[in-house]
Amino acid sequence: MTGSIEPSPTDSPTASDSKGSDLRADVRDAGVLVRTELRARVRHVRSEPRQFLAIAFLAVVFGVGLPLVVFESTFDYGGALAGTPVPVGQTGAVFAAVGGAGLYLGGASGLSQNRLGTVGPLVRASIPPRAVVIGRFAAETLQGTATIVPTALALLAIVAVGAGNPLVPLVFAVVALPVFLAATLAGRVFGDLLRVANRRLGVSLWTKAILFLVVTVAAYVGSQVFVRSRLDGADGFGSFAIPALLPGTPLQAYASAAFDPLGSARQPVGVLTALALLAAVPIGFAVVVRLERRLLLGEFERGAGNETTSRESHGVPRPFTASPSARVAWRHLLRTRRDPRTLAHLGPLLFGALGMAGSVFTDPQSLRVLGPAGAIILGVTLAGAAYCLNPLGDDRDQLPLLLTSTPSTAVLLRGRALAGAIPGLAIALGAGVSAALVVYDPPTAVGLALLSLLLAAAGAGTALGAGALIPKFERREYMSVERAHPSMIAVLGFFFGSVAVGAVGVLLVWYTVHGGNVAPIAVAWTVYVALVGASGGGGYVYAVRKFDAFSLDDA
Repeated sequence: MTGSIEPSPTDSPTASDSKGSDLRADVRDAGVLVRTELRARVRHVRSEPRQFLAIAFLAVVFGVGLPLVVFESTFDYGGALAGTPVPVGQTGAVFAAVGGAGLYLGGASGLSQNRLGTVGPLVRASIPPRAVVIGRFAAETLQGTATIVPTALALLAIVAVGAGNPLVPLVFAVVALPVFLAATLAGRVFGDLLRVANRRLGVSLWTKAILFLVVTVAAYVGSQVFVRSRLDGADGFGSFAIPALLPGTPLQAYASAAFDPLGSARQPVGVLTALALLAAVPIGFAVVVRLERRLLLGEFERGAGNETTSRESHGVPRPFTASPSARVAWRHLLRTRRDPRTLAHLGPLLFGALGMAGSVFTDPQSLRVLGPAGAIILGVTLAGAAYCLNPLGDDRDQLPLLLTSTPSTAVLLRGRALAGAIPGLAIALGAGVSAALVVYDPPTAVGLALLSLLLAAAGAGTALGAGALIPKFERREYMSVERAHPSMIAVLGFFFGSVAVGAVGVLLVWYTVHGGNVAPIAVAWTVYVALVGASGGGGYVYAVRKFDAFSLDDA
């Protein structure tokens, strides 16, 4: 019997060459994707004056304003870093901050993969999945890193001035890079695992939303308790140092080993930490590629039985049958009941509220004084921010029907305002005013109730005007939700404006109830109500006129 034995692929001398050529081809394709994504992002920003101004504003704030705020401490740290011994405790804390920035960047990019256009199916079909994953990871990481480059360069420049030697910030940047890369990859893996859990678990969307809120608040409270415990008895942040998480304090020991050329003592734990960080970079990248390749191919999709949205039909309950606007409000509330992700754009408001609540950790008694007023301001802010900051933006697919089935968009806009007022006033009146009855006195509570009604109405009109001024119709992914999110300028501007206007109103109520010169208070109220009413009424009128003259070409 004659024949030949075919060599197996593993026996072939060209098998490893083939794998190497496939990897090189994937990297080459990924490079094309990265260049395309970055060029598209630059052109998109240049074509949108609002985005260009927003990026320029953030660059000035974080590239100039923040470094000026911490100039003195950074200057002193640079001088200490050039001296002997090297401040390994503070350096470990700085490395922890660098790692925290990397974790946030990686986690945010893993959860909210912001991509331009609608060419996803074409990209997946034109290049291998591994090339798609590598290209998207590189493009998103570069875009995210670009936002912190101005701040990093400014801080390193201050360190150089303080040290009197350009070598010190250069060495610091080199030894901080593994910390940043390892943390970024760890955050990306964490974000990918959350996306896997989101696809595999058959829990409701509301359960996920509540879990997200609980984890966010717990993380914030834990970080505040940790920072305050470390600062007890310390002379500000200049003496802040991370505690020993493990024997040898890995990050501090790594700082000692990394800055050995500058005179610090080398520790074995620091060398092991450096090796672990260097090994974590390729391992983390391999895990990211594997996870996201499987996510791209849909290998983690949940079964058909794990539905997370309700399909039952609901009639309009009687209180909402009073007018067409009330019916529209009910439909918005019902949509949110079925899918809480319609409120994903309120993320900055959540983080801002947590940041402003930080005073509770320094003075717990302030919760009793500021709690009712804070609940009222939160409620009236929610009344406008929930549904009014991007009117008609979520309804782009239905715009032909909406714009041709009603003589005016006023009905739709009033419905959005009413939908936001219901949960907003529930918080302002139900929590804030009720607490004011206990903490303050009945006259003050009545005044705050009237203020809540005024600000809820004016805030809704102002938010409608801001949404009409900066309409957003393109779909994008933010907070793991792909939809037409409101402009971040409108969200942040409305948030800070609501806090300022609400605080002034609360102070006016307090001075009105507890005495004072009647004439100045009357003048103050006249000016306040006039400005607030003009903002709300003007915003509503502007939105109605803007959208009544709207055409499908404008979208």
